[in-house]
Amino acid sequence: MEKKYWNPYFGGVVLGTLLFLTFAIASQGFGASGTFSRSVAQFLVDTDKSWLQNAYVASYFKHSDNALFNWTVWETVGIFIGGFVSALLAGRFMLKPDKAPSYSVMKRFMWAFVGGAIVEFATRLTRGCTSGQGLDGMATFSVGAWIFMFSAFAGALILSPLFRKQWVEEKNEGDE
Repeated sequence: MEKKYWNPYFGGVVLGTLLFLTFAIASQGFGASGTFSRSVAQFLVDTDKSWLQNAYVASYFKHSDNALFNWTVWETVGIFIGGFVSALLAGRFMLKPDKAPSYSVMKRFMWAFVGGAIVEFATRLTRGCTSGQGLDGMATFSVGAWIFMFSAFAGALILSPLFRKQWVEEKNEGDE
C-alpha cells in the first residue's frame, strides 16, 4: 500500500508560516548546523577548559557558560522528535536504511558519514546550512543565498544522471 504524504502546497504554507513566526519571535530563522558546532565546542571545553582561549570556540560561550543553551539546539531536538512522531503517525517508520540495491549497509553508512562531514565542514565555511541559506537567506532576499540555491539545483540537475544507476535498478528487456 502506498503511503500518503502531505500536499506540498499545504506543507509550503506551514513551513512559510513557521519561518515567519521564527523571525518574529526569535529574530532569526531556521538552521540546524550550528547545533553540531555547538556540541563540538561544548565537548572540547568540557574535556579541556583551555579551549576557551580559542576565539572560535569561545564565541559559542558569549551568552552562557553552556554552548548547548541555545534555541537552535532545541530546534534540532524538535526536528528529530517531530520526524519520529510524523513517521510513526504516517506508518513510514522503519529500522532499515534507505540505500541503493547495489550498496551494502556498511557502504551506505560510510558514504552518509563522509557526505555529512563534508556538508558540515562546508556549512561552517559558508556560515549556514541548506535550510539557513535556502529558507532564511531567500526569505530575506540575500543575493548570496539565491546564488547558492540556483547553484545547488543546477549541480543536482547536472550530476544526478551520474548517480541514478546506483539507486534505480534498471529492468532488463526480458523482465517484463
